Amino acid sequence: MKKAFWVCALLSVAACSEKQGSGAGQSAQDKEAAALAGKDEKCPGGTVKGCLDAGTEAERKGDSPRAVEMYTRVCDAGVARVCNVLGTFVWQGRGVSADPARAYSLYKRACDGGDAAGCFSAGICHRTGTCAEKNDAEARKFIQRACDGGDKRACANLGSP
Repeated sequence: MKKAFWVCALLSVAACSEKQGSGAGQSAQDKEAAALAGKDEKCPGGTVKGCLDAGTEAERKGDSPRAVEMYTRVCDAGVARVCNVLGTFVWQGRGVSADPARAYSLYKRACDGGDAAGCFSAGICHRTGTCAEKNDAEARKFIQRACDGGDKRACANLGSP
């Protein structure tokens, strides 16, 4: 009985520490959930999630212009992971003119919003010099942020386990 009490107490402290350690306010997942629940009358169903679902469906059907339109609304609403996806569309010129500088801006926006994959993408832009100034120090900084955020590709690029 005592052991169960201390295990529960320890888990409670760990959960509180994790929430406090994530900075003032919400976690990236909480921010994403709030953004997806947000109202947008131009989205199907009147919510940002409606735009995400429509963008995903358009992408599945190969309708890249529609996917870009919907993903843009979702990214603008603050869903960081979708900014990274949109960056890839922009980089590849899928549904929109290819624009490496804009793609980098979207990757950086995703990274700044807490999306580790966005940090990795921004880092690769700097490593290759294809969508941002070639800069090994900046590349390493972004790739380290991605690894710290749990992106395994980034950790492999750094030589970390």
